[in-house]
Parts: sequence; structure tokens; C-alpha cells
Amino acid sequence: MTTSAAVRSSPSCPIAGDAKTGGSSSCGSSSHERSYPSSTAKVTAGPRLQPNFGVAAAALGLAGATAYGLTSSNGGGSTLHCEGIESETQLALKKPPSAGEHFLNVQGLSGHVLRNRMVTVFIGLPLRGKSHMARRLKRYLEFFHGFEVEIFDVNEYSGKEGNAQLLEALKEFFERDGGGEQRRSDKYVRSGRFAILCASDTNEARTSKWSGHSKWRRRWMSQQLENELQAQTIFVEIQVTDTSTHRHEYMDHLERIRGYEPGALAAKIADYEKDYVTIQSDDGTEDDLQYMKLVNYNHKVVNNRMMRSFIGSRIAQFLTSVHPYKRTIYLTRHGESVYNVQKKLGGDSGLSPLGREYAPRLAEFSEYVIGRGSKKFACFTISSKENKADKLRNNLTRIPRGGQTGGIFAKGDWGAGVQEGMQLVRIQRGYGSPFEDAPASIEEVVQMASSPGPLVLVFVDDFGEEQEVPARLWTSSLRRTKETAAHIRHPELKQPSGKVWTQMAHGIYRSLDEVYAGEFEGLTYEEIKTLAPEEAKLRKVDKLGYRYPRGESYYDVIARLDLPLSQLESYREPTMIIGHQAVHRMVYAFLTGVKREHCTEIAIPLHTVIKLEFDGTGAMKETRYFLGPRRLDEDDGQSQF
Repeated sequence: MTTSAAVRSSPSCPIAGDAKTGGSSSCGSSSHERSYPSSTAKVTAGPRLQPNFGVAAAALGLAGATAYGLTSSNGGGSTLHCEGIESETQLALKKPPSAGEHFLNVQGLSGHVLRNRMVTVFIGLPLRGKSHMARRLKRYLEFFHGFEVEIFDVNEYSGKEGNAQLLEALKEFFERDGGGEQRRSDKYVRSGRFAILCASDTNEARTSKWSGHSKWRRRWMSQQLENELQAQTIFVEIQVTDTSTHRHEYMDHLERIRGYEPGALAAKIADYEKDYVTIQSDDGTEDDLQYMKLVNYNHKVVNNRMMRSFIGSRIAQFLTSVHPYKRTIYLTRHGESVYNVQKKLGGDSGLSPLGREYAPRLAEFSEYVIGRGSKKFACFTISSKENKADKLRNNLTRIPRGGQTGGIFAKGDWGAGVQEGMQLVRIQRGYGSPFEDAPASIEEVVQMASSPGPLVLVFVDDFGEEQEVPARLWTSSLRRTKETAAHIRHPELKQPSGKVWTQMAHGIYRSLDEVYAGEFEGLTYEEIKTLAPEEAKLRKVDKLGYRYPRGESYYDVIARLDLPLSQLESYREPTMIIGHQAVHRMVYAFLTGVKREHCTEIAIPLHTVIKLEFDGTGAMKETRYFLGPRRLDEDDGQSQF
């Protein structure tokens, strides 16, 4: 039987790929085979996978780590049958497992390239965001490609012996824990480590040979790393001529946090520029080096010899998305779904009654916090059983805070996020009713409270900007996320350039879909324990690497998040992503620096928005907003998903 590769529309197919990818698959009862039209590789697998196959399959580098290929053998090991796989991938798979091994112990989503030692050097004038770019590259390589990455600050290796000390530190990094000496004849250096060189203070580092600010220094560095460490060198030069508001805000922020007088940083840049020599891409005298130039980050990119290797191309692709300017990401799960109520996995169910109440609250949050920039936001529910009139009269006031003119304000702290002085802006009269603007007087609010059902009050710290800030909206392709986004408004905003921006335009991405549970879609965990107790045990052993029968693993989710999260790095507008627990665990972990080995237990609660603010200096601020309505049973059956 030949079927489409679409996962959710073809649950009997074992390939957990994207429906948009080419190819076909043949699904039988005892073995699975998938053909790849763009490759001669063919992988055949037995009926069941080992729990860590997500790692081994990822090492193949085929179809976004969704290839199958492990069969359990009677000897306690695993066998892998491959035809047509060549070069380093073939070499990686030829070595038989030692006694007691059950899977190929290859980390990352591109395991076949991890044997190469690589060093990336960030160069450029001061205050170009080089340290930020280095940190983001480190995070990307660790999370998506399994590298062990370390950043070496050139400023920490000063003095007469500084140059030799840095070389020795690099050698120790590459050879520790059994890395061992490498012969010059070895084609592959079995390391899996990646070093990044960057100066925290570019001006102070100019005396070091490792500063890379001249042609001679770059040549010396490249030769030292090749001759002494057998390492490839990539130079990344950042050039900035940008005069935008983002740039001025970034420079002002750096001056404040570093304690400089206004204009002092500009003088430091001018002083360093006298000695700095850009990479000579025009005359070709440095064309033998592997490098890339980023002009105003992603406005113009020059690549030289970067596309000759897989990891070089991935580095180039990622760095063209990164910038050091302020950005804010909002993460929220869909509202409570029918399957959440039933504690079932996966599926494409719609929202429950509580989930349908969360959707309009999220729309109010989107307008006031994301669009207008309010810092505080709270939804407060007064149940129909309470004396709503007395509560409103006793806890609302017309006396404004300093600087405000008119309105109705909270008196005292109410709890649930409502604090003294927050302004009442919107009211919902009963679940299912639309939100309305708050009236001008407290008595009018009391009259609105006379309607049956609960009363929902929306408070903010201030109205924020009159003109909304351009923002973006992403959801998965599943019904429950799209229904959660249904109430978000999309006004057209006139930009200073004259262009029109559609606010919170709805972007739908299949790569954000929840992890596919395969044969277990629509089951509860209790049912899985009863029907397939061995599978439940296998997943408990390795939740990150375990793949559901004919479904996906967390490693597969990581593979399909590579491109969208790289794209997310490029945005400067606030972006809200309405997604799912397992996927948001990965997104949250990547953004905040949590190791992927620890991310499967991250709590992403329902009806909560997680706000992550980045300023380009390594600092991050996290704020959580619970919007309600509160669920009676906080166990939605997804905690182990």
C-alpha cells in the first residue's frame, strides 16, 4: 500500500514527516520502507524502535531526522540496514555496536558532521552586537545540532603569554575527556566540539593576535588552528551603518548599562576604526578563508566558502537572522480543548467551553499588552453567586493615579493580578458575551453587573500607546490554536513609510503542530499503560528520544522547529505564538537557554501567556499572565506528553 507522507491524514504511515515534503512510503505489518526522491538512500526498519532512536535517526540527516532504521536484535544490540548512503554518513554507521549497546550514541540532528573541529571568530568594530551573536550561535548549535560549544573571551587571555594560553585552552577544550591527539592524516577529528572566539571589550583586545582586526592576524589565526588543532576556522564580520531608531535605542541602552557618558562610545569606535582592516572581499586576497560578512545584520550578506559543508551552511543561514535589538516573544497554549477535558493525547479537537472563554480574553491581552504596550494586565471574574454590586462599589474608585485623567480604577489589591490604581478598560457581561468598553461611572458598571452570569473585568496599568505597535501572530495548523486566535483583531496600521501593516496577521505553520502520537493519538495515558505497557516504560526511560509507534519524538519536533525559530530570530516586532505544550517546551527552552535534556518537564500551563523580553545584552525578563478562566481540574492529561 502506497500512501502520502502526510502524517495526520495518514495515521497508518510510520513516517513522521511534513505533508508538504515529497516522497512516498510503503507501510506493512512487520517492516517499513521510505523512498526519498532527492536521494538514493533507503532505510529499512523492523517493527519497533528503541527508545533513543530519535538520536540515531537524526544522525542520518535524512528528511529532517524523520527516517526510520533500527531493529532490535536478539544479541542485545541493534542492527541498521542502509543502502545507498555514502560519505561520512556511511562511515558513521559501519561501526558495529559494542556489547550492551542498544542504539547509536550520536548526539544532535546532524551527527555525521560533529567529528569536525570548528572555530568561529567574530570580528568587527566595537558595539556591533558580536557577543550577542556569539551567544545566539552557541545556543543554536547546542540545541539543534548537538554540539558541545564554548565561547572563549579574548580579553581573558591578555599579557605576554596570552596568545599561547588561548591556544592551549582551545587545545584542552577539543581534546579533553578522551578527545586524544589527532594525526594530520586523519580526515575526521572525532570531537563534536565547537569553539567561538569573541572579545567582550573590542578596544582592549586589539593587542592580542586573536583579535582578528587585521589581515595578518586572521591569516595567523587560521594557520595556528589548522596546524596545531586541525580545526576549521570561520570568520564572521559584522558591519553596521544603520541609523534607525532600533540602532539608537541599542546604543543608548549600552551606554547606560556600561556607565558611559553620552557620546563616549562613538569616540571609542572611531579610535578602533583607525587600526581595523575589514576582510578583503573586493581584491580576493582573503578568498581562501572561510568567512561571512553581515552588513546591518540581515540587510546584506556576503558568504565565502560557507556553503561547502552542511554545518557551514546552517551557520550562515542562522546568523543572517540574528540581530541584537530589543524583541519580545509571547508564548501561549491554545485554550482548553475537548481532548484536554478528556485527558486524551494529540488529535485535532476543538475548544471546550472554558477554552472558548479564553479566546476573547487573549484577544483583549493582544490589543492592550502586545499592541499598545501596557505592562500590567488582569482579567478578574466576579461569579454570579457573589454580591457583584457591593463588590464593585467597595473596590472601584474614580480618583485617578498621578498623571492620569479620568476613568475607573481599582482600589486596593484584589488579587488575581489586579493591583491598586489599575484602570478598568473592558467588561464582559456573562460568558459567551462580547467584551465592551468600560463606562464612565461606577454606577453604570454596577448596572452592567445586574445581568445574569459572571462579570469579567479587564484592568491594565495604562492604556499604552494610542497607535498600536506592529505585531505578529503565529499558530499551528491545528483547529484548537486557530479557534483560540479567532477573536484577535487585525486592524490596518499606517506606517511612517506610508506602507500599511495588517496587525497580528495570522501566520499558520504546520511545523508548530503538536508532537504526533501515532498509534496512540486519541488515547489517555492510562489507556496506553493498559494497551502497551512496554511502550509506556520505554518512554519513561527516555522521554526526549522516544518515538511514538508510527509517530514522532521530541527530536523530530526539534528538527522541524529549526527553520521557524531561525526566522523568529530575525523579527523586531513583538510576536505571539499560540501553540501546544510539547512544542512550546522546545521553543521556550531554545529561547531561554534550557538544555534540551531538561526541557521535557517544563510546565506550560493552559490559559497563561508567557512574555519573554530580550535586549541584546544577554539579559532576559520573563513575565507570566494568567488570564483565566480557571480550570477545576488542572490535570489536562498532557503533563507526560
